[in-house]
Amino acid sequence: MNIFFDVDQTLVFIDQHTNSLRPGAREAMQRLKAAGHRVYVWSAAGLAHVERVVHLHGLAEWVDGMFDKDPHVQPRPDFIIDDDWFLVEKYGGHCVAQYRGVDPEDREMEAALQRLAELGHL
Repeated sequence: MNIFFDVDQTLVFIDQHTNSLRPGAREAMQRLKAAGHRVYVWSAAGLAHVERVVHLHGLAEWVDGMFDKDPHVQPRPDFIIDDDWFLVEKYGGHCVAQYRGVDPEDREMEAALQRLAELGHL
């Protein structure tokens, strides 16, 4: 499957002083890759933003591609992990709560993986 992660408030919390990776994000990507899925990261903030976040947080080894959020992106998403319920409804996937501050107790990535497991993909 082609699994797409959104950046802002899904993978990371960013403000003027902080750029924090959501707990479990790296492990989720590792697990998805180990299961044979292709992992992509995209953002409405553009490709350069995606590239900065992926490289800053050392995620590149698990990412198959990076994109600006474009409805015509190729390959097509099979499952997205995003904080925007409208896009999750459009593409299919799992809607996470917005990551609006550093929270070591956050378990949204675990919930996304659980959803994939329920669907038989993990």
